[in-house]
Amino acid sequence: MRSLRLLAVAVLAVAAAQEEEEEGDFKSENARRRDEAAKYTYCEEDNCYDLLGVKQTSLAFAIKRAYRRLAAEWHPDKNPDPMAREKFQKFANAYSVLADTEMRANYDYLLEHPMEFPMHFMRFGSGQYAPKTDPRVALALCVLLVSAMQYVYRHQTRANLLASAKQSREYQARLRLLMEQMAEAEKKGADKKGVSGKARQTSGSSKSSRKGGAAAELRAAAEAQLEVELESELGEPPSWKNTLLFSLVPMMREFYAVITKEPETLTRRALGLSAYQWGLIDAEEREELLGKELWESDNLEAYNEETCIGGDAGAAQKPKKPSKAKQRKAALRGGAAEAMD
Repeated sequence: MRSLRLLAVAVLAVAAAQEEEEEGDFKSENARRRDEAAKYTYCEEDNCYDLLGVKQTSLAFAIKRAYRRLAAEWHPDKNPDPMAREKFQKFANAYSVLADTEMRANYDYLLEHPMEFPMHFMRFGSGQYAPKTDPRVALALCVLLVSAMQYVYRHQTRANLLASAKQSREYQARLRLLMEQMAEAEKKGADKKGVSGKARQTSGSSKSSRKGGAAAELRAAAEAQLEVELESELGEPPSWKNTLLFSLVPMMREFYAVITKEPETLTRRALGLSAYQWGLIDAEEREELLGKELWESDNLEAYNEETCIGGDAGAAQKPKKPSKAKQRKAALRGGAAEAMD
């Protein structure tokens, strides 16, 4: 029995030694292959298999046939393309790598273990960025996101201002004063209705039982009134019209009109009028202004001379009446200013 145990131990030891020897041979083979593969540049940034249009599992005759077909097509003596010589050299280099059994084994090891050859791929790698999303869609999403952030930020800022105002001493003082005024107004209203003393006494007894509810209602009414006042002091609440999205639309429209040289927009910009002011002008007068082509500097200068007070030194002493065009422009701008106010 003991001899059997010793025999089993000896067999296991021999097997372990053989396994270690085989593992050492495998590691040494990998180290040798890695050292050999690191000596060459192969097809540089290109893939040798992709250049010849074959797979990594293709046999030697398939690689040779693919090379002959490409060489016959791209040989500089047969193809007048200026890039023919460069492409032919790449095909010949790829075939020289894959036709040699040892060289191909080294190249396959490089492709299968890229992490062991970082310098090779860093030197000859040609990474390319190909966006999958349309840039216009990405830009539109960015504008929408910024607009949403603007709206939320302004809404939250307004809410914070209201909350801080309600916690201030001034607000509490105004709230107490308003509650006293409202209570006094209710009392005067009850007196005007002619409440008798007995009714007052009954009302007083019932008030003691409903004191908490009445005070809460009075406080809620006073807070609602003060909140309206605070809202008016803070101005208009935030709106989507004040975001980037709605501000870009008229800007893009103006830019497009200037680029495309739209006569109406160019004339309005030359006169310094807004879209609202331009809309107040009669259709006939607008057509007349468009016909003058005021976006040209010479035409605009001549138009300004016509609408301004001109004359020599003697005439300057005697003020002239402004022309109709001058009066129209002044009235137009004054009316627009009043409308904006």
